[in-house]
Amino acid sequence: MTAGCTRCRGAVSTFEWQTHERPYGVASETFEGPHYTRMRREFRLFRCAGCGRGGLGTISLPNDQRYPSAYPRLEHFWPDVRISVALPKETPKDIEAEFREGEMCLQTGCNRAAAAMFRSALEKTLTAAGYKVDRHTKLYDQIEAAAGDGSITDARRHRAHEEIRVLGNDVLHDVWKPLEAEEAVLARDYTQRVIEDFYDHRASVLARLREKKRVPAEDQKKEEVK
Repeated sequence: MTAGCTRCRGAVSTFEWQTHERPYGVASETFEGPHYTRMRREFRLFRCAGCGRGGLGTISLPNDQRYPSAYPRLEHFWPDVRISVALPKETPKDIEAEFREGEMCLQTGCNRAAAAMFRSALEKTLTAAGYKVDRHTKLYDQIEAAAGDGSITDARRHRAHEEIRVLGNDVLHDVWKPLEAEEAVLARDYTQRVIEDFYDHRASVLARLREKKRVPAEDQKKEEVK
């Protein structure tokens, strides 16, 4: 089968289901399909032919046919490349790791955990820009300061509050309630855009931050060396 590979940065790759005529692994169950037909649902292991990353496909087909048949239907494939988005090359490793962990939560349907991770990635991004004055500085104040400096637009300020901060706070502090995948995806999208605001052209961002008397992570490291 072919699918976008998250490790290959979304490139469409061939995912192999067997090697030397031996399947990588499969488990199955039977169920009743339309018009009382007997169907089989298979959970198959796959491997990207390019990078070797593993995948898990859920496939349904008539019970009297063997995979790959003429009529298989792919119900789900993990990891889902649609849940992986690009980040600027200059994004620090810790911020990218936090963001990618949020994506992993999305891939497995852990939407509340994903929202919390994206909130954390946003806060780390603003902290690295110098908007966390001390340990008492709240994320709300960091977003407002970034907008006041022109580091993010007013529209981005609004989205950062509503789609990321408030959503993450609800997950962390309010009573438990289900979170729809669409809400977590919005948190991912706007977190990505804020990261782009700060790291798509870091040199110009640093110049603006220093002009506004902020102390970004790069300058904090220089002070530590001194």
